Amino acid sequence: MTLVLFDIDGTLISSGRVGVRGMNRSFERLFGVAGALDAVPVAGRTDRAIVTEALARAGQPAEDAAVLRLRDAYCEDLQAALADPQAHPGGILPGVLALLDVLDAHDDVAVGLLTGNFARGAALKLGHFGLWRRFAFGAFGDHHAERRALVPVAVEAAVAAGHPRFEAANIVVIGDTPLDVDCAHAYGARAVAVATGIFSYEVLAATEPAHTVHTLEALSVEALIG
Repeated sequence: MTLVLFDIDGTLISSGRVGVRGMNRSFERLFGVAGALDAVPVAGRTDRAIVTEALARAGQPAEDAAVLRLRDAYCEDLQAALADPQAHPGGILPGVLALLDVLDAHDDVAVGLLTGNFARGAALKLGHFGLWRRFAFGAFGDHHAERRALVPVAVEAAVAAGHPRFEAANIVVIGDTPLDVDCAHAYGARAVAVATGIFSYEVLAATEPAHTVHTLEALSVEALIG
């Protein structure tokens, strides 16, 4: 069997940076800090890493209690941001639905998430676009700052969902940033880079994934399970 793990933002959906807006709102509400994420790099990073850096920049203790408090506030503000029709001009990215449909038809493929989003944030974002129900398990950014740590978490989540334990050679990570490719390579898994986020095809190809595509419309199932 093959385990296929999808990133969310820039890979499955475009949400118009609604997560950044929601988190900025939470920082301002809790700590009185405006634009807390404005100077914090977010692409490909886990929410835990992002929040930890933003707390430090804001002069707040970056301890677990503060991270979890911010996480819970963020999920409330994310719901409000998603409800604002001007806050998310994007949608499901090209090729996503067709690829998920084809993968679902293969008994030898398990599909999950590998995302830096907090689990609740992932559910809110994907639920807004009708995609959350397509994923029975995943690895999320609640407990690990480093994205590299999420591949083994996803493997354990797949096992807990009733799948066999996957060897690295049978795992594919699909994402839109160099950090997605890096986390796959660090585990010995295959990476697929898709240029539907902020990184160009050329930049992603230079990270040497197994496949680089402009959109998921160009990705065949054979490329994933061959």
